Amino acid sequence: MSPPRAHQRANPRVPRPPRVYQRGVKKLTRVKFQDRTLHFTFPQNTGGGRRSAAGFVGPDQVPAFEGDEAWFEMELVEGLPWNYWRAVRQVEGPANA
Repeated sequence: MSPPRAHQRANPRVPRPPRVYQRGVKKLTRVKFQDRTLHFTFPQNTGGGRRSAAGFVGPDQVPAFEGDEAWFEMELVEGLPWNYWRAVRQVEGPANA
């Protein structure tokens, strides 16, 4: 006689929100081609092994706003196959900017 099979979970796993690694306020600049937004960029520190002085954000990760530049509260979020930046909400820029 074969051994009994393991029981299915009574409660399936509840999906959890993605983990946030970093938060900050950053100035996003829109990159367009023929009136279409391709992506957004923001300056980032180039410490150590970083290859790019700019961070990139997809247009689907940024709320709509007027103009080509705006300040946003940003989060670096856990993702597969890599982490990504997303804009949480638009904020006023810092006083010293």
